[in-house]
Amino acid sequence: MANSSDILKGYRSELNGKRDAKATILAVLLDNPTSIPEHVNIINEVDKLVGELAEIQDKIEMTDFLLKSKESE
Repeated sequence: MANSSDILKGYRSELNGKRDAKATILAVLLDNPTSIPEHVNIINEVDKLVGELAEIQDKIEMTDFLLKSKESE
């Protein structure tokens, strides 16, 4: 049976994967903007991806905080 630290570590791994996927999409968009359809507003897409990355990073940082709190118990 998984304990709370195991669950938080698994959640953190999932968040890292999501962050890496969004960062890759952003890198492709920035490195090759011609790869997206003309009707897409590139600034809006960049803003959306950066916002999603920021939210994921916040969750990673909070998960790290919770893990450290568990370790100090």
